[in-house]
Amino acid sequence: MTFLSKPPKVVSVMLAAGQSTRFDGAKLAAIVSGPEVNDPDPQANPHSLLTHSLLELTQAAEQIDIGKPCVILGGHIDVLSPLVPMNTPILINKDWQSGIASSVAMAAKYAQAEKADALLLSLADQVAVSQLHYLSLYRVFCLFGQTTAAYYQQNPGVPAIFVAEDFDALQQLEGDAGAKKLLKQHLTNQTLAVLPLEQAAIDIDTQADLSWWLANKE
Repeated sequence: MTFLSKPPKVVSVMLAAGQSTRFDGAKLAAIVSGPEVNDPDPQANPHSLLTHSLLELTQAAEQIDIGKPCVILGGHIDVLSPLVPMNTPILINKDWQSGIASSVAMAAKYAQAEKADALLLSLADQVAVSQLHYLSLYRVFCLFGQTTAAYYQQNPGVPAIFVAEDFDALQQLEGDAGAKKLLKQHLTNQTLAVLPLEQAAIDIDTQADLSWWLANKE
């Protein structure tokens, strides 16, 4: 399948609804970077992990003209909601404690409601994924016109772009079964395009992860 007649309508969703159990607190509120000269939202500085990740995705979305990303919140919502930049769409996952699948399903349902051709799904704790990585992922998607995923640690994973035909399957996932299950099926069926992206393996799960990132990010 290719999109030759017109650019595909892609919506982007960032998942940020987890409990951060291993972090012992709201990890997405942790400070991971300082202010940037061209930051469109200077009041958000210094950047929390959530703000940092959303800014990278938002800047990529602006360059490829797919509209502002939507963020899904659940756990620690009182702490995290004030960190979301103004005019960013927010969805509240009241079932977030059941596992990440409930947020993935909500993202797919949102994409269906928007009548999107594809869904760009990302995770807020992937601190090393930049706007350039999202742009590269989108280019691969447009080149092959099929479900496209980052490839790291010898597996496909998020961030990934799912075509509309995947939306129903994404809504059938349960518990802690994330989108990787569907990506592996695509890989087996040779219906998956991949972008090598080892940076996607870097995420913040613990206080030690945060300390390592702050010490090595430069």
